[in-house]
Amino acid sequence: MFSKILVPVDGSDNSYRALDAALFLSEKLGSNITVIHVMEDVPVLYIESQKLLSELLENYKKERKDILSKCSEIATKKGVTINTVLLQGNPASIILDFIKKEKCDIVIMGSRGMGKFKEIILGSVSSRIVHHSSCPVMLIR
Repeated sequence: MFSKILVPVDGSDNSYRALDAALFLSEKLGSNITVIHVMEDVPVLYIESQKLLSELLENYKKERKDILSKCSEIATKKGVTINTVLLQGNPASIILDFIKKEKCDIVIMGSRGMGKFKEIILGSVSSRIVHHSSCPVMLIR
């Protein structure tokens, strides 16, 4: 029934709790888990030094990869192998496209992420996923 589980993570405590729930479900059902992290496009202000800009962007990308590495470590400790994917763009749009493209059976994600201010202005990523996903969505608090 839920053979393909998608877990979008952003480094928040809720997203790691969502991963724990997915790992639990996977152990019971033998499901495959894909953990996805979407790097938001960084607003680049005028920076004269291309070297400095490159360093800043590389550090940002490394921090994003570290989130996925932590997820892999958590899964490995529980004896589960997961797939990790790093993408870039608008998180909700990228996640919704990924759900359709990969034909996911369920999305398990945190109810609130890291972006509190942006959530007030634009609406939360989890809210968009719940309202527009083509598969069931489980929100974890």
